[in-house]
Amino acid sequence: MSKVYSRKFVEADSTQLYLPAGELNQCWAVGFPPSGAITRLIVRQSAGTAVAFTLNLLDRAACDVGSGESVSIESADPVTRSMAAIIPEQSVTSGSELALRAGVADGGPWTYQNREGSFSVPVRAIYLHVVVAANADGKEFEVTIEGFGSGEVN
Repeated sequence: MSKVYSRKFVEADSTQLYLPAGELNQCWAVGFPPSGAITRLIVRQSAGTAVAFTLNLLDRAACDVGSGESVSIESADPVTRSMAAIIPEQSVTSGSELALRAGVADGGPWTYQNREGSFSVPVRAIYLHVVVAANADGKEFEVTIEGFGSGEVN
């Protein structure tokens, strides 16, 4: 049976996602059902000097989770970014936010199946990968991901 899931990482709850100063990319594992559909994705930079960034939402850890190291996700895993993408790579201009909602205009909902683990031992996560061009002062991002899926989330 499918359930609706919502994950929010916001400054008000001190759960925003942090990219340390000097690091140009970061990958975060987000607890989510092992399969389902994304119906809403909102990402905005909430602290640090505003910069443009690109965002990937992935169905496998095709990036170094939590490392913050400047590494190409294509060199970190033989599965290319396009093969692991739940949505096409998104470019966000400085000072703007990404707001995708399932519908004809945005092309959703975006279905996925986590490509790690197995049917009996699934990985209950999707991965958010952010890349910035410069980062002298550290960046914080607020994120909302909503969707539906089956299976429990840790």
